[in-house]
Amino acid sequence: MAELLTLDRSELDGSIPARFDKVVRSLASHVAIGSSDRPWTYGEVDRRTNQLARAILERTQPGHGCVAYLVDHSPEMVICALAVLKAGKAFLCVHPAMPLEAQRDIIGDAAPDLLLTDAVHAAAARDLVGDDSRLLLLEDIDVRYSSDALQVPVDPRDPAAIFYTSGSTGRPKGVVKSHRTVLHRAWLCAGDDGLAPTDRQSLLTYCSFASSEADVFGALLNGATLELYDAASRGLGGLGAWIDERRITLLHPPVMLFRKYLEMIDGNGLHPSVRLVALAGQTVIASDIEQWRRHFAPSCGLRHRFSSTEAGHIAVASVAPGETPASGTVPSPRPVADKFLLVVDEDRQPVEPCGVGELVVRSTFLADGYWRQPSETAKYFRDAPGFPDQRLFHTGDIGRLSSDGSLEFLGRRDDQVKIRGYRVEIREIEQALLQLPMVDEAAVITELRQDAHSLAAFVVMKPGTLFRSDALRAGLRPILPPWKIPGRIHAIDSLPLTPTGKIDRPRLQQVLQARDGSVEDGQAAQSPDETMAVPAAKRARTWKRLFTRAGKR
Repeated sequence: MAELLTLDRSELDGSIPARFDKVVRSLASHVAIGSSDRPWTYGEVDRRTNQLARAILERTQPGHGCVAYLVDHSPEMVICALAVLKAGKAFLCVHPAMPLEAQRDIIGDAAPDLLLTDAVHAAAARDLVGDDSRLLLLEDIDVRYSSDALQVPVDPRDPAAIFYTSGSTGRPKGVVKSHRTVLHRAWLCAGDDGLAPTDRQSLLTYCSFASSEADVFGALLNGATLELYDAASRGLGGLGAWIDERRITLLHPPVMLFRKYLEMIDGNGLHPSVRLVALAGQTVIASDIEQWRRHFAPSCGLRHRFSSTEAGHIAVASVAPGETPASGTVPSPRPVADKFLLVVDEDRQPVEPCGVGELVVRSTFLADGYWRQPSETAKYFRDAPGFPDQRLFHTGDIGRLSSDGSLEFLGRRDDQVKIRGYRVEIREIEQALLQLPMVDEAAVITELRQDAHSLAAFVVMKPGTLFRSDALRAGLRPILPPWKIPGRIHAIDSLPLTPTGKIDRPRLQQVLQARDGSVEDGQAAQSPDETMAVPAAKRARTWKRLFTRAGKR
């Protein structure tokens, strides 16, 4: 059975529905989607998506258009995506907790042919499209629509998925993924993570985020069971019990979510079913690895996936089961198969060996570009000279390639700023703060004061420690030059997070404006934060509240 289900490289020149059909024929009675309501077998998912695909075809014009959907974190979130693909369209998932204005911006930019929704979100969906003819309720899909297989031709290069990202401009941009690109991601999951039908893969985030691509299609196109847990609304209090109850084998959390979870748990050898933790998002620090190894079973491995929405899975850093890295170290990521890395200067010319510059990815398996935005596509994507079937994507990430081929990520180009005439990387300062024994978490942002940029830092102190800005600055002086030491440092109970578990820097800017004038360079803090001690339990509760609020915005 395992041999029959092996995702062969030749299938990358097929389609997602064709691969899914192959899995269904072998595993019709195997659970495809697990949830708190009821499990869905592969056969049930296949029949339901066939019905929905026929309804989509009935309501849309022929061709490779876009179909959006608005539902909760539920099996329907996955079923809608598969149905749209079977209809030969590209799916666009809209997060129902996203601010209404952002939803309108995305729908306005994408101009979907149809919006799928359910009775719970019908009013909101109607407001988004303003026309019932472009609305399809899932409750209306019944036995009138055949559940037999469809025969809709799909080319490997046809659009399959659209994931919206605002980037540094704030303007929404839909990143378009083809069938072959999504299939390649599932192929990497099969090879690198060893995904098989015996696995139970977590889906903790919403399908509107590109990080869900590996979870959904890595699981379903390799015959595994996809287990749903909505971390944004359910919080972390029940996560551990859920992992054990559902016998999760592959856990894929955002870094910040996982870091907070590690702070909440006690004991060692926990969650013996988990054979691999695959982290996504923020930078992994040494204490993350040390805490994971302390609490999880020795049989569990760890991977940090370095990815971007446009380039997909780029590089990975791994800790093998039973391996314990040296204290204070973090493994360096190495490129994955079919992704070739270059580092270029501001003129897009290669830098000297081991030099610092912008990271560029060369591959056959990149996103096609930005939906309905050819000029934006041309800014970041271009042909790869000498490689006719490959393209280049300029990531906007700053890094260097070591002599052994490993990648050192140094931050975003957008995070570079000049302070007193010197170029400064925000990530470097955050890493320096995290080296201080009293600091648990740190985030640095820039502000414009008196027509010049300056740095402001927010820190979460370790339990039982007192916040003193002068002590923190003293700790930074042996590590950083004076112009890299933040002029203002604030303590905060917990860093605000986006629904994907990343630091919400715009919210920190709002907090900074509210505290304007409290701490200046060289002065001791006079704000109430100055003597704040943060009990661990309070911080855990605060983080859960912030994460839940972020998911409900």
